[in-house]
Amino acid sequence: MQNKPLPQEFIDALPKRRLDSSYNAVMRIHDAAKLYQDRMRRCSELDGLPCSYRTLIFHLSRMKSGVTQLDLVKATHLKPPSVSVTLQKMERDGYVLRKSNEDDLRETLVYLTNKGKNVDSKIREMHADGDAAALSGMSEDEINTLQNLLNRVIDNLLSDR
Repeated sequence: MQNKPLPQEFIDALPKRRLDSSYNAVMRIHDAAKLYQDRMRRCSELDGLPCSYRTLIFHLSRMKSGVTQLDLVKATHLKPPSVSVTLQKMERDGYVLRKSNEDDLRETLVYLTNKGKNVDSKIREMHADGDAAALSGMSEDEINTLQNLLNRVIDNLLSDR
C-alpha cells in the first residue's frame, strides 16, 4: 500500500524513460498504476482519509456484512498486524464496528458503519474521477480496446503462474 507521495525524481524521469526502447508495455502499465495510486492518495488526503482506511473500506463495502479480520487479510493481501492496527484506528474514528461472533466467541466480526458507507461513496467518486482523468480524450472504442487488452495481459500473467 503506497502512503507516500511519488518522488519528484520519478515524475521528472518519465518523459525520458518513455523514449527508451527498453521501456516495455508492462513497465508502462506499472508506472500508470503508480501515478493512479498517487492520485488516489492525494484525493484521500484532501478528504482527510488515510490511505490505509481507503483500502479496507473499499473491501468491506464489497464483502458480506460482518467479516473476520482474516477475511480482510485475505481480501486485501495485507499483513495481519497492519489490518489489526488499521481497524483499531478505524473503529476509534467511527468507520467500523467490531463485535464478537455470537456463534464463535473466539472471532471478532467487522462491520462498516454508516460513516464508513458514506466514505465508500466518496471513494467510488474518486475512482470515477480518476478513471475520467486517466482516460481523458479517448473514445469509447479506445477505452473498450484498452480494457480488453489489459484483460488479456492479466489473463496471460495468471496463466503464467
